[in-house]
Amino acid sequence: MRPPAEDLAQRRPVWLALSELFLDTDIETLLPSLAHALAASAYSEAELERILRDEVQPLLQWNLLSVAGVWDGFDAEWLEHSILARRHRLRLPFLFPHEEWRWLALLIRAERERCLATG
Repeated sequence: MRPPAEDLAQRRPVWLALSELFLDTDIETLLPSLAHALAASAYSEAELERILRDEVQPLLQWNLLSVAGVWDGFDAEWLEHSILARRHRLRLPFLFPHEEWRWLALLIRAERERCLATG
């Protein structure tokens, strides 16, 4: 997988979709649309998880801990700039709930299978 700065066209929609997992809202209703967007990417499931863990989660995890966090979406330009600016900082532990990622990964697989079956 190429570094983020060399793969912006592919990364942008993935970052935006994954950022929704960190909104101060019920993400269960978002999972099908997120799975659709992520399944359309060129990244494997393992690559998507790495992007989530290493690029998006370290930047946005604070929103899950905030009493009055962002709930209506992160600005795409701010998100891109912030991810690229923090790439060389220390990685934080993966705090995003593993159950939600497993569920989302299953939905991504199902969406990709459905797309293959329908051509």
